[in-house]
Amino acid sequence: MDEVFSCTFRKRDAYDQMPALHSHEGQCELYYLASGERRYFIQDSVVPVHAGGFVFIKPSILHKTSFLGPASHSRYHASVPQSWLENLLPSLPVFYIINGCEELEVFFSQLLLESDNPDIFAHEHCRSLVLEIVIRTYRRYQEESRSTDAFTDTVASYVKNHISGRITLDDVSSAVSLSPCYFSAVFHERTGMRFSDYLTSMRVSAAAQALKSGCKVQEAALKSGFSNAGYFKDVFRKVMKISPSAYRKAFHKT
Repeated sequence: MDEVFSCTFRKRDAYDQMPALHSHEGQCELYYLASGERRYFIQDSVVPVHAGGFVFIKPSILHKTSFLGPASHSRYHASVPQSWLENLLPSLPVFYIINGCEELEVFFSQLLLESDNPDIFAHEHCRSLVLEIVIRTYRRYQEESRSTDAFTDTVASYVKNHISGRITLDDVSSAVSLSPCYFSAVFHERTGMRFSDYLTSMRVSAAAQALKSGCKVQEAALKSGFSNAGYFKDVFRKVMKISPSAYRKAFHKT
């Protein structure tokens, strides 16, 4: 091939991670996780990637990977000349990640085969496969981004509107027309958080705003949905690293 293209497959059974952030000059990175779980650091984002997950990164973008969950994993990595995607790059984000793309393994295995056994057609075949992968995944990324925004916006709105009361998993899953079990799975996949942790964070944030506005501790607890003052103080201190009374005093010194 007259342009630098490479595709590799690697399987690891031990914990490993890149020693430092790095970037690829003039090369786009296409990464497919065939099995296991990994954590990607890209610019200022930390994103989990699960089996069947795909990652696209533009040239010159700092990134690294590390382990997440079980140690073993297998992955395909393609380093693609920027010129192969020059007509698409202006429309693509700096990076994007989508999970649940098991069908991509067929494309990556074909890339690996062509890369390892090049002939006069390999260059064009690899380029067409890369274009197919990028176009297919970016279209899906756009669709999921729209649905994710609608999903998370609905959940956030429901929690904000009911923050002072009791919020159950059944209540919020009904608000987005999903079963509680499926809602939990979707919420975790799209936000990287358990809903219970998200709800706690939202309650503490609401309490902090109430304290800053001058509410007393007991009042702030009730406004943010904590019926037990002792529990509220413990949770607030754990999250904010300061007691509610000390936090309030910092904004309302007498």
